[in-house]
Amino acid sequence: MAFGTNYEDIPQGGSLVPEGNYECIITNAEIRQTQNGKYKVSFMLTIRNDIQQQCANRVLFLDIWRKKEPTPADDQVDGFNFAQLMAVSRATRIPSGQNFESLEQFLKALTGRLLIAEVKHEEYNGKPVIRVDSLNTAPTQFPDCRHVQKQRPQAQTPAYGSSAPRQQHGNTQRPPQQSYQQQPMQQGYTQLQQAAPSAPPMNLNPDEFEAILADGEVPF
Repeated sequence: MAFGTNYEDIPQGGSLVPEGNYECIITNAEIRQTQNGKYKVSFMLTIRNDIQQQCANRVLFLDIWRKKEPTPADDQVDGFNFAQLMAVSRATRIPSGQNFESLEQFLKALTGRLLIAEVKHEEYNGKPVIRVDSLNTAPTQFPDCRHVQKQRPQAQTPAYGSSAPRQQHGNTQRPPQQSYQQQPMQQGYTQLQQAAPSAPPMNLNPDEFEAILADGEVPF
C-alpha cells in the first residue's frame, strides 16, 4: 500500500510536549503530598488517541495546591483552591449545582471525563518543564470519546487512585513526591479529616466563583 512520510505525530525522544491545546481524558485524580509536606490535588491527563492530534498517549499533569489562607469556599474542598477545582469541573461539564459528600467523591466523578488542556513551557530549577494551568482548561470539542487507554506493564502502571509512584515522561523534571495515602496517621491528611467535623456536601455552582478565578496560589 502506498504512503507518504509524515513526522507530525512522532514524539521526539525525551522531548517536552509542544505548547498548545490538547484534547485529553482525565485518567487519574488524587490527593498527593510532596516531600516538603505540601498537599495538592493531582490530575493525570492523557492526550486522547481517538482524534487527530500530535503526542497522542502522552501524559500531562495538572496540580491544584492547598492554599495557605483558604477561604470559606476553599474549606469546602479541604483547603484546596475551590475556584481552580470548579474551573476543571466546569470544563468537564459536570452540571452546576451537583452535590458531593467529599472531595474524594468529587475527584472520582472527574476521572474519565474529557477536557482541553493548554500546555505551556516554563523553567524550574534551570530546566524546561510543562505547565498545565487549571484556569486554561476548556470543554472538549469531541464529546464522543473512543480513546483506548494504552496498556502498560502492571508493575509500572497502578490502577487509578493507587498510591504508587507515577511514571516520568520525557524530561518534565517533576519534583519528588509521595502519595498522600502513605503518610503516617499522626502526620497525614487522614488525621485532619478525622479530627474535623463533617463538612456539608459541596454544591457546585460555577457562577459563584467567577470573581475569584484569578486567586490561584502555587506554594513555591
